[in-house]
Amino acid sequence: MSAQPQPESSARGPGQMSWLPTREDAFLLMESSGDAVFITDRSGRILSLNPMAQQLVGRTRDVIGQPFQELMDCRLPEPNGAGGAPFQQMMKTGEVTMVSPHQWMRGDGTRFELSTTFWPRVQLAERVGGVIVTRDLTSEMEVQRDVQRVARLAEDSPNPIVEFDGAGGMLYANTAMVELLTACGALERGVEAMLPPNLEMILKDCLRTRSATSRIEHVIADRILAWSFFPLGDLDQIRAYGFDVTADVALRRAKEVAEESARAKGIFLATMSHELRTPMNGVLGCTQLLQDTSLTDAQRQLLQTMHRSAEALLALVNDILDFSKIEAGKMSLETADVHLRSLIDDVLTLVSELAKKKALELTVDVAPDVPESLRGDPVRLRQILFNLVGNAIKFTEAGSVAVSVTLQPSPSHLPDSILLGWSIADTGIGMTDEQQTRLFQAYSQAETSTARNFGGTGLGLMICRQLVELMGGEIAVESRAGEGTTFRYTTLVLPAIQREHGELVVTEIGKPESRSGVPKRILVADDNEINQVVACKFLQKLGYEVEVVRNGREALEAAARTPYDAILMDCEMPEMDGYNATRAIRQRETGQERRIPVIALTGHASADDERVCLDAGMDAVLTKPVTLPALRGTLDRILRRE
Repeated sequence: MSAQPQPESSARGPGQMSWLPTREDAFLLMESSGDAVFITDRSGRILSLNPMAQQLVGRTRDVIGQPFQELMDCRLPEPNGAGGAPFQQMMKTGEVTMVSPHQWMRGDGTRFELSTTFWPRVQLAERVGGVIVTRDLTSEMEVQRDVQRVARLAEDSPNPIVEFDGAGGMLYANTAMVELLTACGALERGVEAMLPPNLEMILKDCLRTRSATSRIEHVIADRILAWSFFPLGDLDQIRAYGFDVTADVALRRAKEVAEESARAKGIFLATMSHELRTPMNGVLGCTQLLQDTSLTDAQRQLLQTMHRSAEALLALVNDILDFSKIEAGKMSLETADVHLRSLIDDVLTLVSELAKKKALELTVDVAPDVPESLRGDPVRLRQILFNLVGNAIKFTEAGSVAVSVTLQPSPSHLPDSILLGWSIADTGIGMTDEQQTRLFQAYSQAETSTARNFGGTGLGLMICRQLVELMGGEIAVESRAGEGTTFRYTTLVLPAIQREHGELVVTEIGKPESRSGVPKRILVADDNEINQVVACKFLQKLGYEVEVVRNGREALEAAARTPYDAILMDCEMPEMDGYNATRAIRQRETGQERRIPVIALTGHASADDERVCLDAGMDAVLTKPVTLPALRGTLDRILRRE
């Protein structure tokens, strides 16, 4: 608690002021002071203290009569490290004594930074005690330390930092800025050379909008600096932070070049796909048509060899395109009905001829609990199985190839799915452990001589692994050199959709005729003469009447003259392509009841290409090379729907 100040003598000595404060004046000064004031006797015991002093030591604490030195433990620094008592020095010398900022901890654990000044109290020329003024510097010192900390951070920063005033004058540049200036050989040009040329406008905008401006790139020598400008509160100042982004920009440009290269490669592969499929359409179509003619045994054997070679080339093109999709991250799966046993039978039928030539035994074992009907991607399931069974036959000279399918426990996070376990085991040449480590890599085969001895690109197994992983499964191989190989993999599929079974109507597909009894007419629009011949022969073999045009403009004109039952439209043609021709036909049909079916013929094999065809108004898509069964099935489906 505060005590009343003791009365003081008004005696004056020579040279003293002619006015001394009254008792009331002294009391008001103590009470209103913003500093803590203690009045002590000559031994240093506290006689009174003002409210600020009471607040400093703790309002609930009575310190009257307690020695100030024991309360505050305030000491003078000395060269030998043993601090003396400042009160005693003041009483001894009669001079005002000041202790620079010192630490003090109150009884409740609160720490303070204080500055304390000791003034002597004099009565009748005798020192009778002291007036001790203590100022709390805790907040000020914390602010000062913050300023120093920021200054150290700026100086220690490896990145350049510059500060400007509101008029654009530079106030500060850190050491990193000076070092960078030297490294760039720009000392003669000054700091401004390191900053963007429109610096004045940037600073004005930053102050006007009170918002940061970031990532302004500036080239100096062989460096690229990215500058960010920040307004400093209400100080009317701007701080600029620079970052050396030379490596980042180089990486970004390399990424852009790589992406452009990938786009160019994608365009190249798509173009090559179309260009390769077009002549292959002619080769496969003609060999297929020739097989239905009268041939000698030698001619038939040569023709079958030619057909198999063309199919091998087609498989090679498909592998390269699939690999490019995987690289671009564009490989995706479809969802459709899957009839598992039929799918496996189809694959084994395709490879049975090669197995017969080697006298290999092909066996299939599908566990009884495996459902017959499922939902998944039948094309990709068939592709994986075909690749693995084909490989097994290729590398097996005697013995057997066994395919088995079992039902595995579904993963806990997909309880409604079906996990199929597949196994393809052969008695072939096998592999060493080292060969197995390279097996699923792109362009990799067990040995460098494998491609020479057995053929292939080395992409098949890599594509299989990617497809299996897309289906939520895993693939692994077990093999020993000379003792055969077993591939095991899993695929996640969905249960079949339960549909209501109506009465099944079976119709015999004979010669396609219109209601009037005359054969249906098909228009073929294709600029390639070989493809024209193949399409005409296929359609005539199926019983259709055929007319041919060479581009989309001619197709548009022919469709205006004649009510065709369907159009086979090549997508890539001169003058007007198939997409624009179909759009024009659909636009002309607006308001009419009749819609002529348009079937796309394309050498592009991706799902995106198919979507482009359908968006243009086409009803179905046939990918080259076109086979007779695929053409028959598509026409039957489209014309029956019509």
